[in-house]
Amino acid sequence: MAKTNRKKGIIYVLIIFAIAILAFAGGYLLKISGAGDAAWQALKGRFGGESHSQEDEYNGEEDPGSEPGGSDEPGQPSDPVQEQPAADPPEQEDPQDEPGNEDPDPTPVIKVGQVLIIPVSGSGETAVSQVIYRGTVPSGKKQMALTFDSGWLFEDTLPLLDVLDRYGVTATFFPRGKWVDEHKELAKEIARRGHVIGNHSLEHKQFTQLSLEEVRYEMRESTRIIKEVTGVRPFMFRPPYGENYSQDILRLLAEEGYPYTIMWTIDTHDWAAEMNGQEVTADYLVNRVLDNATNGGIVLMHIGGAHTVEALPRIIEGLQQKGYTLTTVDKMLPPPPREGTTKHTVQKGETLWSISRKYGVTVEQIIEANNL
Repeated sequence: MAKTNRKKGIIYVLIIFAIAILAFAGGYLLKISGAGDAAWQALKGRFGGESHSQEDEYNGEEDPGSEPGGSDEPGQPSDPVQEQPAADPPEQEDPQDEPGNEDPDPTPVIKVGQVLIIPVSGSGETAVSQVIYRGTVPSGKKQMALTFDSGWLFEDTLPLLDVLDRYGVTATFFPRGKWVDEHKELAKEIARRGHVIGNHSLEHKQFTQLSLEEVRYEMRESTRIIKEVTGVRPFMFRPPYGENYSQDILRLLAEEGYPYTIMWTIDTHDWAAEMNGQEVTADYLVNRVLDNATNGGIVLMHIGGAHTVEALPRIIEGLQQKGYTLTTVDKMLPPPPREGTTKHTVQKGETLWSISRKYGVTVEQIIEANNL
């Protein structure tokens, strides 16, 4: 009997031991299958009686330093091929900072026909002097300009100035450089009385028969003389004989600081004794001007014309009676560009961006030059 009981006890022990092994194995399988550390720790505590190590005490939360399902051994990688963290995206540059990405149609808005001052940067198109036959700037009133060329004669200078003073009229004078040099006091008097002084070349030669080097000398020497004598640096040029010029000469004039080549609307013929069989008298001059008066008109006369001083009072009074204000040529034109600049008339389809590319400057430079 005792032997039988002993066998039963052994069998019970083996059964319990087998159950314990199965339970322990099941808990381990739960552990490695990701069921969680909580179940594993419970089984260990129930069957193994082991104390928790610091590595296992995360209150059921996943080890922050390991991947799910990874090894519990410290210092060992959880996976032979670790996934590398994604690299930070490259820092993007501001597109507006890249050259060529400027706004192709920036504000302010420009209009067709608008004249812009363009700062010359040494590249792009070269400026040419603009040939002017009449005023181009609207003023809201009828206006005309009286102009006087001075070639060789000088005796009527003061009487002519006195007539202008009497009517409070300011005119535009175009003297030869050598005329100014030979009659310094008269040239100074013209400037002192507030009249505008242009340039009529040095010796009144035909520019089309000169080389470009000779034309440049004429312009530079006459400019120097006029500036030294009168204190005025002229920027308007009246060509001798009113000849038309090649683009090369007009480009040279612009390079020498003359953005405007001034022609005329009305030639009074005061330089001639007769014209087309008709004697040029004071009446001829008066009728010539009054019959052809137009808004923005430029009248050509001369110091020393045989009947100019005699006809001048009637010309002034007649124009004023027709409602004209008499002014100077420069006031009927856009302001002269500063040194180192040129001018551009806006064409259809153009923008500040396209114009800046054409001349090799920036949009900001154009905006600043024109106070846009």
